[in-house]
Formats: sequence, structure tokens, C-alpha cells
Amino acid sequence: MLPEETLSRKRLRYMPDATIYDAWELSDHRLTGRSYLYSLPPIGIGTPMVESLTSYIQRLAAAHAVETGTLVNCELLLRVPYTKGALSGKLPTKLPQYSFYIEAYTLNGTGDRARLWTSALEELTQVQRLDLLTTLPWANMIDRVHLLRTNRAWCSSCYESWRSSGHPVYEPLLWMFQVVTLCHHHRRPLDSTCPSCGRTQYVFSSKSRPGHCSRCQSWLRRVHDVDAINHDVAEQLRTAEMVGDLLAASPSTRNRVRWRNIPRIDSLVAFSRTQNVSLIRALAEPIDSEQRRLWYVHHRVPSSIVEQALQTALQAATPASLPALANQLGYHADASLRHRFPELCRQITTRRRATLKVPRRRSHVMPVPRHRVERALAEALNKDGVTDLRTVAASVGLSSTRRFYKDFRNLRLAVVAKNREIRKQRVHVIANTAQPLIFKHN
Repeated sequence: MLPEETLSRKRLRYMPDATIYDAWELSDHRLTGRSYLYSLPPIGIGTPMVESLTSYIQRLAAAHAVETGTLVNCELLLRVPYTKGALSGKLPTKLPQYSFYIEAYTLNGTGDRARLWTSALEELTQVQRLDLLTTLPWANMIDRVHLLRTNRAWCSSCYESWRSSGHPVYEPLLWMFQVVTLCHHHRRPLDSTCPSCGRTQYVFSSKSRPGHCSRCQSWLRRVHDVDAINHDVAEQLRTAEMVGDLLAASPSTRNRVRWRNIPRIDSLVAFSRTQNVSLIRALAEPIDSEQRRLWYVHHRVPSSIVEQALQTALQAATPASLPALANQLGYHADASLRHRFPELCRQITTRRRATLKVPRRRSHVMPVPRHRVERALAEALNKDGVTDLRTVAASVGLSSTRRFYKDFRNLRLAVVAKNREIRKQRVHVIANTAQPLIFKHN
């Protein structure tokens, strides 16, 4: 056999079968566009425990290994147009001077701010239907009054179970509703104060991290007593379940106006209890005029329960405040308590003031000399860094800064101007040194 023939046979032996390649159906595969921020999938869409938009922003910041405030200030705030005032519809050219986080709970709401923020995040992440992380699907069917709470509330038992099972820790939208006061999984009241520092928190802040206190950064551990679940929570549990079912139905809802007067969520819940129907059915089905008058029925707790709660509070060493007692009973204010049991409320208020009364300063104490206050303000003005006027007042023996306004107006204004200039320079440095965040394919 000739060498050429041998080589040809060897090539044929190792050549793949051509019929296999002929059977392939090759299609043109097109890569999707890049997203500026990570395409982080939301949690729980279509379930009662769907994630809130503020929680999604916190997890998005954690995915980029930055603080929530860094993501908001450097990437998000300047991309969302103003919603009010003469600049409505225009993009900001600098960071807002007001505290954005005080009203940041509205990002989960039904207004223009929630709509614009979801639109901006959808564009940056290429994740669609982020409006389902807000109450936007029900914008024209439920009034925004008394809809969402302004301070954070959470279930520490949920945090513990998620962390122990390796599930991502997040903030469900269900916990943002004012009418929801307990966790329907663990049947425990939602917490509102940090067990470590004892302070309340905004729903959203620059230091927010799911499962952690935004003030002291400690883990919001479970500190419930076992006996805390031995009371009747049937009504609160039913409310939480009804609102959860409403959120689970958000992906399939059609947002349209059905009533001339849109009901509030608390009135809608009271109506649903009275008629023994779900919130979804109450919103979806026509209601006659006789039933419609019940839209605005007010929340009312039986008098025996209210009186017992007030008597228990009165026997405590330091009675709770009337607004706190009203919130525990499901009211938004203490007006109903004062109207129904005025004498008990007066006794609670008097006893609370007596136990919390701080002794007044003795009248014979000499006032702080003027030259001492003036010297302290002048030294603070010449020091570097931001000056806290309350710290200056305490350093010279003043209980407040009131005297600065009366006798040292020019020095006080100079200190305020210095603080403003330092903060402006810090914002300028952050804006100039912030690095672009990481890109990623969908």
C-alpha cells in the first residue's frame, strides 16, 4: 500500500461523521444587553411574603458590596426626577438638602415616587415588574391614607429562621402595612424597637441592612417570651392573612378605578370582616349602596378589652404612653381611648408624668457667665470638623442651646455656616471619588 493511501485511510478513520453535523439546526444566538446594576431577582413575587422595594434596594447594595446610602446617593438619587414643586419632572443636579430617608417609606407606596423609582431600577437592573414590590398594582383601588407605616417593623422569628436555613434575609412588603401588627407565620406581634439600643428606625435609611438595626448595626435577635403568644390574636391574624392574599394576587390584578370614593385599607379590612369576604373579592365584585356605607366603618375594639388594657397599664411601674397603648390595640391615635375612658386615661397620663418627671434645676444655681459661653463658641468655630451646638452647650453647663439663639446669634450663625460648608465639601468629595459599580450580563 502506498504511503499516500495509508495516510488517507487514517484521516478517514478519525474524521467525524458528516451526517451528524448535517442534522444540526444552527440558529443565530443573540446576547442580551448589559445591565448597569446586577440583575438581582426579587423574592416572593406572587406570594403573601413578597419583598418590598426598599428591601430590594438594600439587597442590591449588598450584592455590590457597598452600603445602602452609597448606592442611593451615588447611583439612584440623581437618576429619579423630582415629583413636586417647580422642578417636578426634572432630574436633580445635586443631592437633596432635606433628609430623603424620612419619607423613603413612600417608595413602597402608590404615588409618583414609587412609580419613578421602580422605573429607574428596572432600567438599571433589566429586571421587569418591580412594581409588584410596591402597592402600585392597587393604586386606584386603595387609598394611600394610613396605608404604610413610617417606622420599621419586623418579625425577629422570621429573621432567625431565614438565617438558620440559609434563605436570604429580607423585608416583606406585608410588614409595611399599618393594619398588619403581627406575623401570621409565628403568631407574634411585630417588633418596632431594637433589643440592643432600644430605638425605633426609619423604614429605609443609609445604613439599612435586612435583619440588622440601622442605628447600632446589631442583629435583631429574637427576645420574645414564650408566654407572649398565649393571648387571642384571631383578628390580627385574620387581617395579616387577608393583606397577604391581596399581595399574592397583585401580579394578576388590573388596576382600575371602581368606586367614586376609594376606601382606606383599615376601612376595607373592617368591611371585609363584617361581610366575611376577602379583600380581593371586596375590591373585585360590585357592592350595592347599602353595603358601600360600611366602607368607612372605623376600627373598634370591645370596651372590655380596652378597659382591661388601660387598667393593666395603670398598674405598671411606669405606664406606657396613650399613643403606644392605642397602637397595641390597633388604633392609629389615642382619641378613641380618651373619649371612651377619660378618667382612666387621665390617671395613666398623670402617673406616667410623675414617674418620668426630671427634677428641675435649683433656682439658686448661678447662671453660666456670658464670657464663658462666648469663649466656648469661639473655640468651636475655630476647630476643624462639624460642631454640635448641643455638645458645646453641655460643655459649659447649659441644659439646651436656647441661650445661643438669644444672646449669641452671630456666633451661632457662623458655626451653622461652617457646618454647612463642611457638609457640602464632603458631598463634593464623595461625588468625585465614587467609582462606577460593576456591570454584569443578564
